[in-house]
Amino acid sequence: MTEQTTSEPQGKASIFLIFGEDNFSSNQKLKFYQDGFSKKYGEDSNIEALDGKKLDIKNFETDLQSLPFLSEKKMIVIKDLFAERDAEEQKEVAKIIEKTPEFCVLIFYETANVKKTLSLYKKIAQIGKIEVFPALSPQESAQWIMKKAKQENIKISIITAKILADRVSGTLWTLTNEYEKLKTFANGEEITKAMVEELVLPNISASIFHMTDFIGGKKQKEAISTFELIEESEGNAPQIFFMIVRHFRLLIQTFDMLKRGESQQSIMKKLGIQPFVVPKMASQCKNFTEKDLIEIYKKLLKIDTDFKTGQIKTSAQDNSHHKLAIEKFIIDCCKKN
Repeated sequence: MTEQTTSEPQGKASIFLIFGEDNFSSNQKLKFYQDGFSKKYGEDSNIEALDGKKLDIKNFETDLQSLPFLSEKKMIVIKDLFAERDAEEQKEVAKIIEKTPEFCVLIFYETANVKKTLSLYKKIAQIGKIEVFPALSPQESAQWIMKKAKQENIKISIITAKILADRVSGTLWTLTNEYEKLKTFANGEEITKAMVEELVLPNISASIFHMTDFIGGKKQKEAISTFELIEESEGNAPQIFFMIVRHFRLLIQTFDMLKRGESQQSIMKKLGIQPFVVPKMASQCKNFTEKDLIEIYKKLLKIDTDFKTGQIKTSAQDNSHHKLAIEKFIIDCCKKN
């Protein structure tokens, strides 16, 4: 996570790009800069927020060059321009921002990841500053909880913080909400493991990791129980099935690349997954043989075909047949050889 060291952005020029999967931290950083700017220059009217989708590129240069009103500087924040405008439009913006005047602080804020190959990204990297906020690993999330709890004099052990981080898995928006809920429930007492297990529903991705661990260990009862917990909280068997298929597809690809001697860094780049996910995938691969994974994928393909051809009947009101098919899949996978 990027450190917040000053209330006003500092860079080669007053042009910045803030983005990353950790939207909570990137949003906090943007707010930090906006608040610091308002405090220093005193005129909120000189902070202009623009929607990247609606930005009038033809008039953008004029807007950029216009003097601030009764103030030394002005700030322009453009949200989601990278996500909403095509490569050619971004090239036009890249040319315009070369002429950004000293009295203007220009911030591009994106809620999704940004490709480094884009011309506008390269231009900002050349003449401004880029701040990236990647998704936190469970370990980083646990440390974030411990730091916040210490600041607020809330008691929680590192073990409990790790359990909470693992259940929420990555997003600080959700993690903050769950932490606040636990803090209120604890009412001045220590936040315990039992409280986390009772009050915090596991994130679907984290739960599927746990379910896969149980399948690999042939622990049928635990695997079924975990699936039922996911289904109860999500209520969407087709979506859960899609996540299970995706997980095993990634597991098969990871297994194959590890067998060919590829590094975890290479696997991360090729599969487009977070760095902290790769070691977990590598660890799970040890629970399966190549034959196991091929047979599992065949079973998943059969369920998918039956679903699409109507042999598994489902509707918005009734997913019971799809749920039953997934439970049978888990039971088959957990049979002892």
